[in-house]
Amino acid sequence: MASFIDDIIGVGKDLIFGNGIGSSLARTALLGLLANKLADNTTKENTASNSSIVATPEVDRGVRLQVNPDANHRIPVVYGSAYLGGIITDAQLTNQNTRMHYCTTICERTGLTNLGLGAASTFTFEDIYLDDQRCVFLSDGITVAYTVDRDGNLDYSAANLIKIYCYAGNSTTPVVPDNYTNPSLLPAYSVMPGWDSSYTMSDLIFAIVEVNYNKEKGVTTLPDVNFHMTNSMTLPGDCLYDYMTSTRYGAGINSSEIYAR
Repeated sequence: MASFIDDIIGVGKDLIFGNGIGSSLARTALLGLLANKLADNTTKENTASNSSIVATPEVDRGVRLQVNPDANHRIPVVYGSAYLGGIITDAQLTNQNTRMHYCTTICERTGLTNLGLGAASTFTFEDIYLDDQRCVFLSDGITVAYTVDRDGNLDYSAANLIKIYCYAGNSTTPVVPDNYTNPSLLPAYSVMPGWDSSYTMSDLIFAIVEVNYNKEKGVTTLPDVNFHMTNSMTLPGDCLYDYMTSTRYGAGINSSEIYAR
C-alpha cells in the first residue's frame, strides 16, 4: 500500500521530470539554486587563496622627459641687467637614472669695455629662480637650501636635491651667485658626466643643473630655471660698438670703419 511519503515523492518526480509548465519552473529553480551554490563555493575558495598572497609594492616607473631639438635657438647677448632662461645644450643621466645633469647656456660673453680698449666685461649671477621661486643656497653657493615665492613663503622640497653650478665665460671660470663665496669650485668638465677638458664652452655664460629624482618631495621633472644676470658693460657707446664689431654674435664690422672717440 502506498504511503503518504510515497505520494509526496511521486509528486516531486512529476514536477521535475514531467512535461508541464510546473515541471519546467521546478527545473529552472533547481538549476538556479545549483548555480548559486557553485558561485558561493568558488568565491570562498578565491578568498582563502588570496589571503595567502603577499602584496608587493608598486614599482616607481619614474617619469619620461623629452626635449626636442631646435635648430632655431639663438644664444642671447646681454648688456646691463636682464632676466632670462637658458637653452639646454646637453644632458646626462646617472645613478640608475635617478640623477640628471644638464647644461643650460644663458648668453654670450661680450668683449672689452671703453670702446674695445678697456677691461674685459664681466658677468654676475645676481639671483637664480626655480619655477618662479628665488633660490637660497647653502654656504657652498651651489646646493639649493630652499626657495622663496613672491609672497615670501618658503619651500624646502628642493633642499639638497638640486645643485646649480655657474660658469662665467668658459668651462674653467666657475663662479657662485652674488653674496656667496666658494674657493673650491670645479671646472665644468669635472661636474658634467661624459665631459672632458675638450668641452671648453668658450665665451659662453652657462650653468650645469643637477636634479636628483625624489617622488616624495615632488622633484620628478626638470625645473624651469631662470637667471638674473648683470653684465658690467652698460654704457650705450660700449654696447653699440661691441655689437657692431663682434664677429661671433654681432655685425662683424671692422673697427677701422667705425669712427669712435
